[in-house]
Amino acid sequence: MRFLKNNIFITAPSDSIKTVGDRLRLENAVKNFRDKGIQVILGDTVNIINKYDIEEYKLKAKELQEALLNDNIDIVISANGGDTAINILEYIDFNKLRENRNKEKIYQGFSDNTVITFLLTILSDWKSFYAQCFPTFGYNNWDETIQDNFKLLKGENIIQKSQEKYERKSFKKIPGKELDGYNLDTENNIFELNSRKEFEIKGIFLGGCLDILKNIVCTKYDKVKEYNEKHENIIWYIENCIMDIQTLKETLERIIKNDWFKNVKAFMIGKGKITLDEEFLEKQNDLLKEMLSKYNVPIIINADFGHVRPYNTIINGAEGILKYKDNNYTIEYLDVFK
Repeated sequence: MRFLKNNIFITAPSDSIKTVGDRLRLENAVKNFRDKGIQVILGDTVNIINKYDIEEYKLKAKELQEALLNDNIDIVISANGGDTAINILEYIDFNKLRENRNKEKIYQGFSDNTVITFLLTILSDWKSFYAQCFPTFGYNNWDETIQDNFKLLKGENIIQKSQEKYERKSFKKIPGKELDGYNLDTENNIFELNSRKEFEIKGIFLGGCLDILKNIVCTKYDKVKEYNEKHENIIWYIENCIMDIQTLKETLERIIKNDWFKNVKAFMIGKGKITLDEEFLEKQNDLLKEMLSKYNVPIIINADFGHVRPYNTIINGAEGILKYKDNNYTIEYLDVFK
């Protein structure tokens, strides 16, 4: 896998940069990397006015695929999330990407970018980074997880750990505070759903945002069965952004029915926007216990990834070791940085 040395290409397979805050962070992120001697190349999709038509979807797919296969580009990071990236899939040649695994480089994004990070792994056998979009690097203050992400992008094999605090009230949209960084204002509450105190699991990390993964199940892009035939031990990391309990239940039922979790060795459940509601979180945990306990594997709740800051960097398709003890965990990758 190729790592960050000289440049980053930014593309927008979902939404372009829209808000004042994201614009400020984008510009400052470019400066932050320039100060580190790294060039930032902005794709044409980053600043377009979204029309969400066929021509736009074709442009997004073409820009993404060409960037991934371009020998002059080190890594590719998404500019934003949204909910329309699934519309570019039919214009991406995943077989060509598979045939060019020798060009494998990092694609990073989260949320709606799940359709890219997940399918790059399932269909093309590329690893991908489930982590923040590019404007996050525009903060003046980088917390430990942003620093960890930068080190991993550079090819430094580090051990990540769960964080002591997370952010409930963001500064992102507060005038004058857009570049301040994460507001880590709340004590973390990480625990194992069935009261396990300690464990160590070796497996391949796979997953993303369930709101997006539900749109892949039973489609022509659903090759999880084939992936499971080649990979026995899977650490599934999943998060629910905004789905209500009924939709979440139906999503899990479809995934379970189609044997996605056949080879699961552990679950990591991240934080979604909707899980900031404590009453909802309790209902979600009850549902997860009811539906996932049959696999008799660890289920870590409130892990540091998803739509609530901070984020650990989860490398899709990478083998690693997940260690858990006393309501904290660490992640160490084994095969990415050889």
